[in-house]
Amino acid sequence: AQALLLAKWRESRLREGSAPQSAADSWGAAMCGRGVCTLSAERCSRIAGGARVRNGKRLRPRYNLGPHSFVPVVRSTGHGPAAKRDGPQGADALEVSAMRWGLVPAFAKRLEEYEGWGGPSTFNARVEGVESSSMWRRLLSGNRCVVLFDGFYEWKSSGKGKVPMFMRHPDNFPGHVIASQEAANGALPREKTASAQGVCQPTEPLLPVQATPGASVADTSVDCPPGDGPQHPPLMLAALFDTWRPADDGSTRNFKGEVVVEPLESVSILTMDSAGTPLSSVHDRMPVFLSPETASRWMDSSASFSQVIGPAMKDATSIAGQLLMIEVAPLVSNMRNDSPECILPKKEYDSKQLSKGIGRFFVKKTATPSGECAAPPAVSQKRSATDSHVSADMPPAKRVREERSLGVKVADSAVIDLED
Repeated sequence: AQALLLAKWRESRLREGSAPQSAADSWGAAMCGRGVCTLSAERCSRIAGGARVRNGKRLRPRYNLGPHSFVPVVRSTGHGPAAKRDGPQGADALEVSAMRWGLVPAFAKRLEEYEGWGGPSTFNARVEGVESSSMWRRLLSGNRCVVLFDGFYEWKSSGKGKVPMFMRHPDNFPGHVIASQEAANGALPREKTASAQGVCQPTEPLLPVQATPGASVADTSVDCPPGDGPQHPPLMLAALFDTWRPADDGSTRNFKGEVVVEPLESVSILTMDSAGTPLSSVHDRMPVFLSPETASRWMDSSASFSQVIGPAMKDATSIAGQLLMIEVAPLVSNMRNDSPECILPKKEYDSKQLSKGIGRFFVKKTATPSGECAAPPAVSQKRSATDSHVSADMPPAKRVREERSLGVKVADSAVIDLED
């Protein structure tokens, strides 16, 4: 009965031209559904070249986040070719906004249809089908954006089970800051871009409003303060966003029954075929990874989708070949586990767990000057008189046995007396 109701609901949505024909047609397969994001609002601002941050309080360090969580999203403040902001050569300014991961389309009549785990899966969108689907096609011109992650998890088949893998940029990847549109389009030589923006400096002004032109994409000597995010560059993922607004009469409620009065901004990450990349050994799909240059072009409202998607996908294939794939502990399979231990390499995690448990009772061998491992010092089995319970009022036979066990010489007369 539930399946029949779901089929009827999908059929009604198809007649309205607002839902995809099937999950496989335009919604991504179950991939890239778990991520890591510990970037602070200030770090996100610097990544976007000094952009302002909206709803920054919704961002908090997450080591195991999934759909319906809030994630940092960089977007252009201009919508359409005519909507330009003050900037170099009329380029769009950028801003960072905390959006819900899992797109709720503007045409949705009921918010609860896209909340919880029983509704449509809109946290991913297959790039091959977005132009043919009315769900996504309307967003391709002015609603392109970039999602920022530390990295993401995927599960690799291994025998009869699956092994969780954590994918992220290497520390020396040159991609800490989104390039200006001038640099991305070749108007400025890359080596002349300002390098100061690429360094995590806690003394920078908090959330500057005006985007800074010519942000560096080449500086890799980054020293981020604690709480600012990872030392390695963030992943920049191509995405689409939408804004849903509740009814004016206050009748809109979420799946918890709470009245909703504020607009909801949400986002979906684009995915592509992973063939020809190392990630294909883990999953047949992967996010559309962006470099600082392709991220800037992706958000350029003056360029069409067909103009930017080809270079973006080509760049994504190259970036995927440079990602680190780290096996992590199975605890990430449970979303309730949300701690820094989630991203530890499995060997390091196992060693840490061993040191907390039975491993504390094992003495680690130390290396000698000759390079050989010395055995732990032997523990003497000989007891001292102070450790014994020998006392004057002890029965003679028992006292002799105790003194003998301590190596105390017993008088022959005492032995004779005992033997008699």
